[in-house]
Amino acid sequence: MSDPHQNNFYNSSNPKRLRWRRQIWFTGVALISIFFVGASHQFQGVLTQKADKPQVEQIEFLPLESKSLQVPESELKEPELEKPVYRLIKGGIARNQSLSHLMSDHGIPVKTVLELVKQTRSTYNLRRLSPGHPYSIKLNSDDQLVAFTYQTEKNGELFIERKGAEFVSRLIVPDYEIRLGTLEGVIQENLINAVLEAGGSYQVAINLEEIFAWQINFFKDLRVGDSFKVLVEKKYLDQEFSDFGKIKAVMFQNRGKNLSAVYFEPEGEHGGYYTSDGRPLKKQFLKSPLKYTRITSRFTHKRFHPIYKKHMAHRAVDYAAPRGTPIYAISDGEVLKVSRSSRSGKHIRLKHSSGYESSYSHLLRYATKLSRGKKVHQGQIIGYVGATGAATGPHLCFHLRKNGRSINPLTFQSPGGPDLQEKSQKAFRLHAQQAMQALNPPEVQKIKLVNNT
Repeated sequence: MSDPHQNNFYNSSNPKRLRWRRQIWFTGVALISIFFVGASHQFQGVLTQKADKPQVEQIEFLPLESKSLQVPESELKEPELEKPVYRLIKGGIARNQSLSHLMSDHGIPVKTVLELVKQTRSTYNLRRLSPGHPYSIKLNSDDQLVAFTYQTEKNGELFIERKGAEFVSRLIVPDYEIRLGTLEGVIQENLINAVLEAGGSYQVAINLEEIFAWQINFFKDLRVGDSFKVLVEKKYLDQEFSDFGKIKAVMFQNRGKNLSAVYFEPEGEHGGYYTSDGRPLKKQFLKSPLKYTRITSRFTHKRFHPIYKKHMAHRAVDYAAPRGTPIYAISDGEVLKVSRSSRSGKHIRLKHSSGYESSYSHLLRYATKLSRGKKVHQGQIIGYVGATGAATGPHLCFHLRKNGRSINPLTFQSPGGPDLQEKSQKAFRLHAQQAMQALNPPEVQKIKLVNNT
C-alpha cells in the first residue's frame, strides 16, 4: 500500500513542488548567463589583440637526414682510355740513302713519303739527305708515320708531325754568334777545290759563283792562276765554329781583270751585290742555266750529230751534267711551252722582255706546277737534267734567241740591272769603303805619344 504523502508531493498541483522547480530553473538560467557573458569578453579581447598586431609564426625547417648511397669506388672512376703505343726508330742517314729508301725500310708506303716531301717543301727540301746526319721515325701501333725529325746541314732541327691528314713541319735554327773572316786562294784546277783548300766550303764556292754569274762564265772563263779574296760571315755555336754565312765582300782576279763585289741592303729594299763604285752585278740574264757542269757541244753552224749521223747546224750549247741536276731560268719571264718531242725530249721555252726567248731540252722532268702562262723569275728551278729525246747521255741543250734569231749564249753580253737610287749612294760608299778595308787592311801607322808634362 502506498504512502499518501509521497503521492501528494509528486502531484503537479502541489504548491511546494512548484516552488522548488522554479528555484532550480532560475538558478540554471543565471549560471548559464554568467558563463556566456565571460566567454564573450575573453573571445573579444583575443580578436582585438590579433587585429592590432599580426603575428607571423616562424616555422623552422629541420634538415632531412640523408643517407649517401654506398657506390663501389670502381664505378665512381671514369673509365681509363687505353694509351696509344708508339715505336721510335733512331739512326743516321746512310751513304746514297734517299728518304724513300729510308722510309721503305720501315714499311712506310711511297704515297706517305710523297705527301711528306710535298707538304714540307716550303720548310726544307727532303729530297737530299746528308750521310751521317741523325734522324728519328715515330710510328703508331698500326705502323703509320706519326713524326719524323732530322738534323739539317747547319745544325738545325727539322720537326715534322702528323696533324690529322696532313704533316706540319718547322725548322729550328740555333742562335749563332757571327764573326767576320777572310778566305784567300788561287785557282789550280777549279773553283771548288781552290775554295776548299782556302778553308772554305762547297756552299761558299757555290755562293761565289752566283755572285759573279753575270761577269764570269765558270765553264770557260776560269784560268789557272786566277785568285780570290773573300770576306765572309763565320757562325759560331758555344764558341765552336759551325758554318759559313753570307759573303760580305769579294775581290776576284780573272784573266788579269780585277772584279769586286760588296753586299749592300738599301733601306726598305732587298739586298744585292754591287761593284765597289756602286754598279749592280746582277744583270738581266744569267751567264748559264746550270752550275758546275762541262760544255760538250758549242754553238756552231755545222756539227756532226752523233745520233742522226750527219752534219747539222747546232745553234745552241750542250751542258753535260749528272741526271737530276737543277736547271734555272736564265731571266725573268713567262712560260711559252711545256712539251715533249722525239728530238728535243721534254722541252721548255720561256719568253723574256725585249724580244728574248730561251729554251731547254732533253729534261728528265719539269719543276712542280710549271705550265704554260706561268711567270718565272731569274734563278728559279724550272726542270732537271735528263736524256729524253735524241740524246746519248744526260745533258741540257740550251738555246737563246733575240727576235727569233739564234744567239750564241757563250758570247752574249747581257743588259745591265737597275742602279742604286740616289738616296742610297752615300750610305753605300761608306759601307763599301769599310768592306774593302776589311779585305785589305791598311798598314798600321805608328803614332808617337808626346808627354806634355
